[in-house]
Amino acid sequence: MLEEILFQYQNLVHKVDQVWKNLRLHYDSHIICSPGCSHCCEVERTILSIEAYVVEQQLATLSPQRLKKLRSRHRLKNDTRCPMLWGNLCAIYFARPIICRTHGLPIFYCEAEITFIDYCRLNFTQLDKKYQFDDKFVLDMAEFNVELVRLDHQFAEFILGKPWRPTNRQSLRKILKNLTIKGPS
Repeated sequence: MLEEILFQYQNLVHKVDQVWKNLRLHYDSHIICSPGCSHCCEVERTILSIEAYVVEQQLATLSPQRLKKLRSRHRLKNDTRCPMLWGNLCAIYFARPIICRTHGLPIFYCEAEITFIDYCRLNFTQLDKKYQFDDKFVLDMAEFNVELVRLDHQFAEFILGKPWRPTNRQSLRKILKNLTIKGPS
């Protein structure tokens, strides 16, 4: 069952990555996101259980020395940056959560019956302030989030043996802190 849930999760990640790639191509001259830009990582995220599992698996592939250095860089209580930053690069880039895969792009939101499009303010600086994004070129996370929650529900129920709750989120800092480091020090 774990393999099937992870397979479906990887398919979801692939779909998100494809949409990101297509939107990146469309907005190429307006997006400055590149390796080394960590503006979107200035706030630590919490993630669902299935994503936490994937992150833990990725962290387990890092050397014990690198894990210890990564841990030691984020011990300050007032450090709100993502604990997965290594310099200005993501230590878990290939396993990064879906929220991290969508930063920078124009994203459609609907909250409390208010709809709006948000994006990284470092991007799209050359557009007129009254510019209207075409709906075809905006990321609507609703479909992806529904699938992510469905998979997390299955993961919680069948793999963790716990009831699913929307509050069952884990901080990346806690995942890193609780990870058992194996091997030589």
